Amino acid sequence: MTFSSKDFRLHLRRKLQIFLVRIFGPPVFRALSWSWKVKRCGLENGPENPEKVVYALWHESIPAGVSLHRNKQLCVMISHHPDGEMIEKVAKRFGFLTARGSTTRGGAGGIRKMLQDASVSKGLVITPDGPQGPPHTIAPGLLFVAAVTGRPMVAVGFAASTAWRAKKSWDKMIFPKPGAIVGIAYSNPFLVPRKVLEDENLKDEAVNKLAIAFEEAHHTAQALVQKEIS
Repeated sequence: MTFSSKDFRLHLRRKLQIFLVRIFGPPVFRALSWSWKVKRCGLENGPENPEKVVYALWHESIPAGVSLHRNKQLCVMISHHPDGEMIEKVAKRFGFLTARGSTTRGGAGGIRKMLQDASVSKGLVITPDGPQGPPHTIAPGLLFVAAVTGRPMVAVGFAASTAWRAKKSWDKMIFPKPGAIVGIAYSNPFLVPRKVLEDENLKDEAVNKLAIAFEEAHHTAQALVQKEIS
């Protein structure tokens, strides 16, 4: 296989981006997160809880999620999409276990790795709308992890008083600004029956339940922020 000069330049640029993110990403995220005023709700369902669960967060919330949940013995699934390599470099520097795959591309390998790490991780983390959207949609692969492990599922909602958005990315990824008030809300856990893998009605019911949990968690996170502002 031969590469054109344009492909070669793109390859080099991608490698440079990954190198810069790996070196400078963690200290930048740490500095940002230290400046945030963080308000939490539902801590009994968060990583401090000894019960092992499956956490779900939207892809746009990765920067806040990674920054504020470091060194919690969490295993996160990261897609094979080119941006996934950069996310993986930062996640590992923050003490996360990683499984490369997604609920769409390369999902089986990622799920196998995640299930292998389930015994040593306190929580499994998946973005159900990754790796390429549409945003705020739920792919069935997430349900597979919860159903097979028998772990309760918890939706995590985020909100920020001020933030930058990556307007050119499909998910419009959110980066809370320095000094921002950041709200985090953990939903009540719920179980996904193993039969969900074979029963479409059960699958639809679980997807709907997770969608509602996401909506409630994000509303709660936003309310935390508004309370601090007012």
